[in-house]
Amino acid sequence: MTANKQVKSAKQLTFTYFSIVAFAIISIHFVLLETTLEDFELINANNRLQHAKEVAKEVLSENDAQTISIPPFSHAYIGRELLPSHLIIPDSLPDDEAVELKRVSSDDTEYFIMRSNLMIKGKQLSVYFLYYDDIYELSEEQIFWNQAKQLSITLVLILISLFVILSISRRLTAPLSELTNDLEARSVTDLSPIQPPRGVVSKELLQLVTSFNLYSERIHQLLERERSFNRYASHELRTPLMVMKGAISLLGQSNDPAFIEKQRIRLLHASNEMNDFVTTLLSLTREENLTKLSPRALGHDELSSIATEHEHLLANKPVEWRVTMNGETTVKAPETTMKILIGNLIKNAFACTEEGTVTLETSPDSIKVIDSGIGLGGKPRGVEGFGLGLLIAGDICRKYGWQLKHYNNDSQGCTAEIILTSGDIPSEPQG
Repeated sequence: MTANKQVKSAKQLTFTYFSIVAFAIISIHFVLLETTLEDFELINANNRLQHAKEVAKEVLSENDAQTISIPPFSHAYIGRELLPSHLIIPDSLPDDEAVELKRVSSDDTEYFIMRSNLMIKGKQLSVYFLYYDDIYELSEEQIFWNQAKQLSITLVLILISLFVILSISRRLTAPLSELTNDLEARSVTDLSPIQPPRGVVSKELLQLVTSFNLYSERIHQLLERERSFNRYASHELRTPLMVMKGAISLLGQSNDPAFIEKQRIRLLHASNEMNDFVTTLLSLTREENLTKLSPRALGHDELSSIATEHEHLLANKPVEWRVTMNGETTVKAPETTMKILIGNLIKNAFACTEEGTVTLETSPDSIKVIDSGIGLGGKPRGVEGFGLGLLIAGDICRKYGWQLKHYNNDSQGCTAEIILTSGDIPSEPQG
């Protein structure tokens, strides 16, 4: 909270930045005005002294005068020693260029002086020209004060502009304040989309609201994955645990090696199944860089092994299963993940089929589990967790960018199809 108090509000920042800009504008205005007046004065003096030089050439050549007055404001002196004694003349003066001389008592202009080398009566002489225009100096001062009045008007306009900008800033930031209050009033578990606040809603504010809602949706999905993990784990791990518990109990009731070996196989199968489920479910709850996964081919043996693990669901049923491969099928997913994904589809197909066939058919773009069972809308009896496996399969497909579809066959039963090409979010599985 202390750090937040040290941060300026948008209104304070607007006032600060505007004040800096206003001060810069006024300063630049004064500097430009002063520079412009000085430049005009120097240009005027140069022109006047150049005019005086031309006049002095004619006048000094016709008489023996050492100094002459050139109306209206210029004087010419042959030789430096004839200049007024109170003037402080620089030791070196450029030729034919006006130089400003300041008064000793102030920073005001006293004279402009220019030195020229003129040919007078066959002699090369240094002639000094002085120029001073009281009327121009008075006009310059009047111009300065006139500009100062205009600057005062500008300052008033700047203050009015500041008031208008602060009002606009207040209106633009009011929705942000309302949005902040809305977020602070929400409970921790409220991840519902927020609505744009009232008032002047800018494009940037709408982008902020949209980004926040997308971020909230991602958090919501993450929480849902966590809940799904708990839900899936509580059910899917219960079966192998019961198998393990039963096998351990039976091991204490017989010393028959064949019986013990059978229970050992049951324990091994249950522990492997539990390990595969935990690995897959944990992978669903964490973010992974799927681009780093290496592609691999699905083999006939791998698919057959997955189907074999669920053959107990076909006990006492006139149902056959087979694997049909139409070309090579390449996936970028671990074996344990494919085992859970395809295994759930096969498990549901076996459970829903009382007679006929179940076909696991693959192609480069898809994996299909085709059964001749009760079809969509039906539900097998006595099979715990029906539909939950399809939810797990849907989550797996969603993570890897695949699509999971279910549809009835033309004759009998239904087909569960995994479309391996990346596409839209997979449709919700139907049971």
